[in-house]
Amino acid sequence: MKISKLELPHLKVSDQDIIQAMKKIPGYLDITPSDFLELYNEALGYALERLKSAIKAEHVMETSVVTIDENLSLTDAAKLMADHNVSGLPVMDRLGKVSGIISEKDFLKHMNTQEQPSFMHTILNCLNNSGQCLAKNLKPFRVKEIMSSPPITVEMGTPVLKVADILESNRINRIPVLDQQSNLAGIIARSDLVRALS
Repeated sequence: MKISKLELPHLKVSDQDIIQAMKKIPGYLDITPSDFLELYNEALGYALERLKSAIKAEHVMETSVVTIDENLSLTDAAKLMADHNVSGLPVMDRLGKVSGIISEKDFLKHMNTQEQPSFMHTILNCLNNSGQCLAKNLKPFRVKEIMSSPPITVEMGTPVLKVADILESNRINRIPVLDQQSNLAGIIARSDLVRALS
């Protein structure tokens, strides 16, 4: 989702647009339409750069975040994720700080022998194991034993485009947002970014 240049084709200005605009301005303008267009395009570029950095993580994050204690069981985590229809949760330590993230990927990784297993690899392994569920092996584990840690986080003031780059470069689907005291303030999912950038 790396966005280096924001393309807005509907903002392109024609020579005729410029001539019409210049006629509306009272007095004499000592500038040609091509000079005006060049100036306009430069100004538009600066304005877009300013707007791109103006939208921060705090503007798009979801503030009601479902979390899980790192000492709870994986059964508790799976139930919580299923009940809230989410694919991942921030994991909290005893001090109330984010110590990791537990996601479907973490479950899949520990149910498979492959380095980057997919859901279908897990299904295939289950089918090939005479119907025995591979998730049974996870029952004794605690959240902190399979979570991804240390967590990748952003601060509330992080520009949204930087958040998008972090999600893309780390191949993750959600990221916790921390306040100035490093407390959990919210979470941003890819879907939140799509809404913000559209």
